[in-house]
Amino acid sequence: MALGLANASKGLGVIAQVVGLVEKALTKRGTRIDKKIDAVKAMQKAVNNTRLYLVKSKNNYQPNAELSNLWSDAFAAMVPIDKSLARQLNHSSRFWSDPHRWLAEEGAMELIPDLEELDEKCDSIIVELENRR
Repeated sequence: MALGLANASKGLGVIAQVVGLVEKALTKRGTRIDKKIDAVKAMQKAVNNTRLYLVKSKNNYQPNAELSNLWSDAFAAMVPIDKSLARQLNHSSRFWSDPHRWLAEEGAMELIPDLEELDEKCDSIIVELENRR
């Protein structure tokens, strides 16, 4: 009987360890999903605010600290998700701090992602998230 209790106790300890590992894995997965949600939210916010600025200003490119900061936030949120896309978002942040310099430099605008392209990227991340849940 004592042997049976010892084995049962040992079995419960193993089960507790497995449950702990599963909880840890699920928490990590949930964190990754939360980070993707935050990243796509920050990127979409930067895209939307940039589009709004361009409509209101009739495509007049002037330095804009608020847009630069929104793109910087999107960059920071995207780094753990997609480093290549994050780099593009960082270029957008730098662009809005001094757009005239970027516009004057040949080829520099090729580094700045198109807003429609970023909208499509947001949509694809959202679809990916919907398929996970």
